[in-house]
Amino acid sequence: MSKLGIYIHWPYCISKCPYCDFNSHKLKIYDPNEWLSAYKNQIKYFKEYLTSQNFKNIKLSSIFFGGGTPSLMQPKLVEQILLFINRIFDFDKNIEITLESNPTNLELKKINDFKSAGVNRISLGVQGLNDNDLKFLGRLHNISDTLNIIDIMQKQISNISVDLIYALSCQNLETWNNELQAFLRRFSIKHLSAYQLTIEKGTKFNDLYNKGKLKTVSDSLYKRFYFSTKNILQEYNFDQYEISNFSKPRFLSIHNTIYWKSDNWVGIGPGAISRIWSKEKERIEFENFKKPETWLKNCLNEKINLRKISKIDFKIAEQEILMMGLRLNKGVDLNKIRNKNFLLNGKVLQLQEQGIIKINKNNLRIDENYFNIHDYIVRKIIDNY
Repeated sequence: MSKLGIYIHWPYCISKCPYCDFNSHKLKIYDPNEWLSAYKNQIKYFKEYLTSQNFKNIKLSSIFFGGGTPSLMQPKLVEQILLFINRIFDFDKNIEITLESNPTNLELKKINDFKSAGVNRISLGVQGLNDNDLKFLGRLHNISDTLNIIDIMQKQISNISVDLIYALSCQNLETWNNELQAFLRRFSIKHLSAYQLTIEKGTKFNDLYNKGKLKTVSDSLYKRFYFSTKNILQEYNFDQYEISNFSKPRFLSIHNTIYWKSDNWVGIGPGAISRIWSKEKERIEFENFKKPETWLKNCLNEKINLRKISKIDFKIAEQEILMMGLRLNKGVDLNKIRNKNFLLNGKVLQLQEQGIIKINKNNLRIDENYFNIHDYIVRKIIDNY
């Protein structure tokens, strides 16, 4: 496994969005020096572990500040974290350093400071393309501000990724198509993530859905939204390299690709997860405490205490390689899979005969026309693994 990334989790937001199931909490007063010390201690802990696993010459490919809303962090804190990482890790010459942000004036004022700190990519939580959709999603910005802010922001930083959520019960497909096309005509963004609204456990939307107060679109309408979105993005020269992710050439997300390819990543901060291949070629998972106060307490001294460290069962690890890798248009490198007997199963062979999956030498992939039923296909494959 050749890639290594670091994920830095910042758990605070101005408010909690009703669809969000991430480990996020309402912003409160914090001590940046304490947080810096805790981040540094945990980064050093993983550096020592990686050294023990013979990670001696590997270069760091990506750093991703996620959350929460990491653009609420003080730029000086981000800078100090990056300086510390750079002292103990070798950086790839094309390292991607991403920070998630919202399209508000509050964050816009900080962009140049974040850029000076070393951030070279912004992931912007636009989510909706009109005020009604934004209100439905519980977002604090409006579309007019969003458009003006992106106009200014893209003059300050060239590599901007935008997140959008579609297939809302309040959306009209034709309106969505027109809004998306107008958005793409206006901006020269390099990357776009387009996600179907999903109802996640523990969210406000889940409560409303269970009470019958929130509707979702039908499977047939979702399919129309999906293929319409995909076709429009391809018309504007975006390559679909993953089910929900589209990029201009050479601007795919290095960090997220590490996840999809089941490479190595270190998760720093409350609730963050690490996955690392040990020198014995076992998949090791490290789980941090989720509650910010608990994580902080356990990382403020150099004797780091994590919530859980576990070895992932060999079979489950290989199934995850299949599940995640099949999200990519290039599919899975079968050299990563030791048990290939599942390829001879009748149901898997049937998927191949139907043209739903393609097997070519050491590569297994889903035909892009069937990406929208990825979960169904993966279940068929894994059930016969």
